[in-house]
Amino acid sequence: AASSAAAMAVERVMETTAYCNCGRCCSWEHGLLLGPKHYLSLGGLGVKLRRRRRNPYHDKSVKERKFIFDRYWTSTTLKGCVYEGKTAQGDLPRQARPGPLHPRSLTKPIKLALRVALAPWCLLGRTGTIAADLESYPFGTRIYVPGYGWGEVKDCGSAIKGPHRLDLFFSSHKEALKWGRQQNRVKIVRQGRFSRPVEQAILAWHAIFSG
Repeated sequence: AASSAAAMAVERVMETTAYCNCGRCCSWEHGLLLGPKHYLSLGGLGVKLRRRRRNPYHDKSVKERKFIFDRYWTSTTLKGCVYEGKTAQGDLPRQARPGPLHPRSLTKPIKLALRVALAPWCLLGRTGTIAADLESYPFGTRIYVPGYGWGEVKDCGSAIKGPHRLDLFFSSHKEALKWGRQQNRVKIVRQGRFSRPVEQAILAWHAIFSG
């Protein structure tokens, strides 16, 4: 199954940029709620009064959450809205993790042993979160990036345009800075290329051997 995926994958050289959930990468700041339409910005060097607004993409029939201390977008079309740290699909982003029998795991036996002893639920590999231009790569597109692992397109961004750019999610700003911006030859497998049983077999293979 894994060899079938590799055979049907499209290869392309792309610019990959790392990001995490910090305020510098995702453009948010801490703020103090001052009413339904304003908050007190606690980011940067000074304290400023800023306009607060409801997320225009949320269901208006659902009551908006309000906390006295929260995070707010400082740019993009969501400026002034509460920052929830979720992808465009509504789930939490995650970093790709190699499977236990992948060479990257086997070359770090101590780390692998700690995963087995302290966090067995982290033993299997997992697919990371990728942000892309949805006109080029719709939600569900699976992409293999050397050094990062398999990721799935679950997010987008106003600055990510065209078929040759991807953003890769990392769990920490330190790891994101270490990756930086690179040129990689990636493998792209679009959603729906395989039947459901074959897709499940591929995912099982990736969880153990891939990354």
